[in-house]
Amino acid sequence: MESKKSGSGPLIVLLLVIIVILGGFIYMKREALQSQQENKNPGEAEIVSNDQPVELSTTELEYYINEISPISIGPSALIYNTDRVIAKELSARQKIEYIASRIYEKHTTSENGDDVIKEEDVKKEVEEVYGPSTYERGVFNLGCGDYNFNEEDSSYYSVPGCGGATTFVVKNELIDYSASKTKLEITTAYVFYDATENKIYKDYEKTTPLEEYQGEEEVYSYLSKYIKEHKENLNHIVYKYESQDGAHYYFREFIHNK
Repeated sequence: MESKKSGSGPLIVLLLVIIVILGGFIYMKREALQSQQENKNPGEAEIVSNDQPVELSTTELEYYINEISPISIGPSALIYNTDRVIAKELSARQKIEYIASRIYEKHTTSENGDDVIKEEDVKKEVEEVYGPSTYERGVFNLGCGDYNFNEEDSSYYSVPGCGGATTFVVKNELIDYSASKTKLEITTAYVFYDATENKIYKDYEKTTPLEEYQGEEEVYSYLSKYIKEHKENLNHIVYKYESQDGAHYYFREFIHNK
């Protein structure tokens, strides 16, 4: 009987050693995980939280689409005959010309009839679209003559004197979007209409006619309805934007999906 009791002693000691080793391993693992959490870059958690889906109204989405608005007699080749535009690759002049309609809304007329736009207005519009510190001073064109900078009153001046009309127009329609607090992507589809021919076209060069306009309703309403019904077979533009907080998005690029 005494030999059986003495034989169980080493077994108990062995079990105790195993329990101590396992407990130590679990403790070290827990400490390591806690240390990783404490040392994690704070920005990593922020990126995850900022990637939450965001809902935007049609009015908000159209505001961003219409930021890119070169002035042109008829549909602008800068949009509809260009495969891709990347904001960071645009020159100072191009940044202004791609948002020409926004810029031109700020113009006034001087006593001698010149077009005048204050530099502070140009700067504000550029940075509203492209982001802080993206404005650079330089000559630009809004569809007619060049606008040159005047140091005396910190304004841009141009001599007016051009204009015109066209029967060739475009309808660019919102069809889809996805948004988070850091990114916004908007997809549009478009068609062209030539009032002289009374025809709807798929492309800027008018190589692909679609159908004749029936004239039973206002033309832009008709084109909007046509786009929604045939969007899968039309050319698309994908506009991409970025944001720090989801409160305002800055334009980064657009891509044509033809």
